Amino acid sequence: MKYIILKAIKGNNKINYEAFVSSLSNYKNHLKVIEETTFDIKILATAAPNCYSKIIALNEGFDVCLATNTPEKNYKSDFENVREVKKQAVTTYLKTLGSKHIDTVITDHFDDLPLIKIAQHVILVNPNKETKNILKQNQIFFNIV
Repeated sequence: MKYIILKAIKGNNKINYEAFVSSLSNYKNHLKVIEETTFDIKILATAAPNCYSKIIALNEGFDVCLATNTPEKNYKSDFENVREVKKQAVTTYLKTLGSKHIDTVITDHFDDLPLIKIAQHVILVNPNKETKNILKQNQIFFNIV
């Protein structure tokens, strides 16, 4: 479904992504760990579409946004920035900076397990029971905010 929608809106200059992002403000989680903590680099790695995620990243002070882009050609199962694709995007980006280290992953879902497994610290935001259970099964320590 995401592919079809992204393909349909690609190049549509009438869509006001700034207004869309603004409309999401009521649903935003204010996380002190992001706002108060000093990280060397803050990466917004998300499965959400890049067309608006990059605006969120800029507004929230992230250094870079790694999000789902619209495929140039036909659908491919790995077009979405999730699981191993997201891990690969983050590790590849970090390598361009000369870093292999992921200090903290902040997530709400076990889809990020590949990233979670290589992070030193894991913070869960409003996780469901399944996410907590999967992390426990993988013997991953986490904090919840």
